[in-house]
Amino acid sequence: MKTVCVLGEGAWGTAIATLLASNNIEVQLWCYDKNIAEDIKISRYNNRYLPNVYLDAKIKPITDIAKATKNVSWIFEAIPVKFLRKVIEEIKQYAVNEKNWVILSKGIEQDTLLLPSQIIDDVFKISVPKAVLLGPSYAQDLAHKEITAVTLGVNDCMLGYSLQELLNNDYFRSYLSLDIMGAQVGAAIKNVITLAVGMLDGAGHTDNVKAFILTRGLTEMITLAKLYNGRPETLYGLCGVGDLVLTAMGKLSKNREVGRRLGKGQKLEKILDETGYIPEGINTVNSVHQLIENHNLDLPICNGVYQIINGKQSIDGLLTLLMQRPPEQDCVF
Repeated sequence: MKTVCVLGEGAWGTAIATLLASNNIEVQLWCYDKNIAEDIKISRYNNRYLPNVYLDAKIKPITDIAKATKNVSWIFEAIPVKFLRKVIEEIKQYAVNEKNWVILSKGIEQDTLLLPSQIIDDVFKISVPKAVLLGPSYAQDLAHKEITAVTLGVNDCMLGYSLQELLNNDYFRSYLSLDIMGAQVGAAIKNVITLAVGMLDGAGHTDNVKAFILTRGLTEMITLAKLYNGRPETLYGLCGVGDLVLTAMGKLSKNREVGRRLGKGQKLEKILDETGYIPEGINTVNSVHQLIENHNLDLPICNGVYQIINGKQSIDGLLTLLMQRPPEQDCVF
């Protein structure tokens, strides 16, 4: 039986572990939280992040990260971007040689403005074999074996084919792309656009307005993809339009829920305290604001979300500014 490592006991890391276990693969699941690891060992449930999903015995919770990454050729990392560098730094001495990395993180690191694949290479000081697995996929749905399809971004097609053999089954399908950078930008920026759509919902705006922001938000995603040398057409696939629609409209979206509460006039600190989570969009919007300033980018929706979160603008103020802009051409590449 093949053995792989999954870094991160959160909902998505645990869901990917269930997929791999369903494919008869043993998973060494690294858990930062010792209590969660113990809970999984005893009850076979991750009651903190993915309750009501029984975890197969092939999923082995491990708190020693050196042990978790030992004797495996595949490492699936599901670490929030905010903490990714710290975790990779911890294991760089023994997790480089003969390891293939599968990136599940979504976001842009603040200050460095690096995407997850770039963070890993920056820490290791070499370009390691890697793939990104990104797209419209709720952890809960995947863990319950609902049909799910995502983008598998690679630089090496042979690596991609090997990974498809590990992952694909009768309820999960990965579609190959040769645009790692574009896929990561789509996965990151859709969270920011989702915050805007959630704000509209919370403020009582209609579906017409939401469709407007969703579509124009896609053009901003394309602008940022090109900044990272990604391909615009990538954003029309699962990791772009697919992920954007699911996150902005889906009932399980944490970014949408936080946006909705902001649209109702609640303060961010209170929202985060009550929900108990910080959606990736909140971190990413700060990185995008840095990109806007550093490169003089025209991204009115992303910039507006940043201003609203920081109390410098209202959602109605953002809409007024958008409607006052000079006439523009649609779908410019």
